Amino acid sequence: MSLEAFSDEALLALVARGEEAALQQLFRRYAGAFLALARRMGLDSATQEDVVQEAFSKIWKNAREFDPRRASARAWLLAVAHHTTVDQIRRLEARPKPLEPEDEESAEAFDLPGVGLDEEGLLNRIRLRKAMSHLSHEEREVVEVLFYQGYAHQEAAHKLGIPLGTLKTRARRALSRLKEELHEA
Repeated sequence: MSLEAFSDEALLALVARGEEAALQQLFRRYAGAFLALARRMGLDSATQEDVVQEAFSKIWKNAREFDPRRASARAWLLAVAHHTTVDQIRRLEARPKPLEPEDEESAEAFDLPGVGLDEEGLLNRIRLRKAMSHLSHEEREVVEVLFYQGYAHQEAAHKLGIPLGTLKTRARRALSRLKEELHEA
């Protein structure tokens, strides 16, 4: 039976029941995005592959924790990949490269699986770039340090030289504005 037509949510439900074929289908859909995320966060190619393997291992073990009422399957899967990458960076005590102007390779971090991969990914990158341009310099800086560079809140506050409360306020305000901008788009 082919699982290609199954939604990500359905595949996660099957993974929670121990269906390896469902995990393989999720791997085919998301491995590229996970690799691109790890690359964007500054990991070398061998470590990127380790992160992808570890992320899918966590998905296999924790699929029962997925709650479709709290997040989409895609968001949950990408969050697992992001947290796994951040954990790896911390283990290596490495600091990722600062965010540089987007090139074609780094742009892949925003490609999403599914039909029209390139077109949808490109549209999402354009929408996100436009939404980011509406943020103040301080808000954009906080988003870059927290979400692109993978720093924890305390580390980001220290890196930016601002109080933790200020960082959290800017992050909350920036995410709210991004949500509004992306919703309007």
